[in-house]
Amino acid sequence: MARPEIKEDRREQILDAFEHCVARYGLEGATLGKTAEIAGLARPLIRHNVGNKEALQEALVKRFLARSRTAMEDLVSSLPDENRLETLLDVLFDPRGANPQLVLVFNALSAAAPGDPVLARQLQHWLDDFVKRLEDVLARSCPRAPAELLQTVAAGLSGIYFNVEALYPIGISARFVTSSKSAAKLLLTALEAHND
Repeated sequence: MARPEIKEDRREQILDAFEHCVARYGLEGATLGKTAEIAGLARPLIRHNVGNKEALQEALVKRFLARSRTAMEDLVSSLPDENRLETLLDVLFDPRGANPQLVLVFNALSAAAPGDPVLARQLQHWLDDFVKRLEDVLARSCPRAPAELLQTVAAGLSGIYFNVEALYPIGISARFVTSSKSAAKLLLTALEAHND
């Protein structure tokens, strides 16, 4: 019987391969055979360590959502008390922090969501959580801003950020990223007016 840490390493190896497959071929085109090939493992080892394609998808979604939430928690906890919102924009619109493979995975999951109500709900909760965390950051920096304005600005920032993230894989220009960041800054000025 394999030691637990070996089994966990093997599981991560398989999930990494499946993630690569999903990013490249979409959820529909990511097969156990392609996953086994990318992982350098026999197909029966995929089934033994993770399960069938549905189990792979479930594990991938769970891992994607957990990693995304952790990244957002890390971002929020790293924001300084001074220049908090400026730093937030610097981090959100820094191309060095982009992960094109995860963007492609998210796009594949989003494309599959209309036919999978459970996946759609998971992604909706993930988005709601992301926007709520942004709202909390904004509220901490602009405590006198009305709740409706905080919600509007958080939704606007999310929309601009996700649009830029979705376009990184096609090689968008630095000018587009800078202009998008400037548009996000315009949203923040509406909140900052309430701090005066």
